[in-house]
Amino acid sequence: MSASHAPTVSVIIPCYNQAGYLPEAVASIQAQTIPDWECIIINDGSTDNTAEVASALSALDARIRCLNQPNGGLSRARNRGLDEARGQYIQFLDADDFIAPDKFELQSGMLSSAKGLALAYCDYDYCSSDGRVLHNDPVYRPPVLDADRPLQDLALGWETKVCIPPHAFLFDTRFFTELRIRFDEELSNHEDWDCWMQILALSPAVFRLDRKLAMYRSSENSMSRAHVSMRLGFLQAIGKQRELFRDDPEMYALLTKKIAITKRAYRDYAPLRRAWLRITRGPRLYLRRVLSAETKRRIEALLHRAQDRP
Repeated sequence: MSASHAPTVSVIIPCYNQAGYLPEAVASIQAQTIPDWECIIINDGSTDNTAEVASALSALDARIRCLNQPNGGLSRARNRGLDEARGQYIQFLDADDFIAPDKFELQSGMLSSAKGLALAYCDYDYCSSDGRVLHNDPVYRPPVLDADRPLQDLALGWETKVCIPPHAFLFDTRFFTELRIRFDEELSNHEDWDCWMQILALSPAVFRLDRKLAMYRSSENSMSRAHVSMRLGFLQAIGKQRELFRDDPEMYALLTKKIAITKRAYRDYAPLRRAWLRITRGPRLYLRRVLSAETKRRIEALLHRAQDRP
């Protein structure tokens, strides 16, 4: 591919110590029915042999580029890829995930009919570390946004009602070139939701494809299963978005409600909840026995608020 050629799709693969999975992710790009793509692998300071694997892959296919940088986190790696991308559309793909061969063809066909800014998204499956599909995974949420109010649905329903992994999307590259949307490198997680909020706030055309074209590799050790840190990061991201929408009464109210929903949702199953109940069991039983009803109510309220703090 010549330096002046603009491919149809730019694929951005951030990779940190995922050398074992990287060839499978790249192979799913090479299997696309649309061959006009570029693949940008960002080696984010890996301590395994990611650099060597990525270099070998790029040596075998001129459409693949490998960039090395000191470890800066997922958002910085994705942003580096956005700075380098030349394609008409943007495909994000984590190094341990993969996509179906006709994803580019189907989604770019949808986007080509749009008159302005647009994005497309599809359904997905969870799979195990060896690539087996995990049916009925409890983390799965249907990737369906309200067609008439996608921004509001994304703001209020994320994780509790809907979830869309990054590689389920295909984006018009102008979101990132002309409008300079980027992932927030200050967020510890949920940077994807924050980015999608920025995009949907622009009221683009949104195309949904009801097919499972993205495969998300699930692991008990993955970030998405680390409930305590994910809770803190999500509350930080929601607070940021609420501040951005402070002049929009509807969105401000929705995001305020989302903070309460998120605290309850994570409290119900997070290890922090179980630890809190164990630690406070004795004091709570004592309060019920010896204090007046009003005093117990006030102290219980204080304990509850302390528990809910991010």
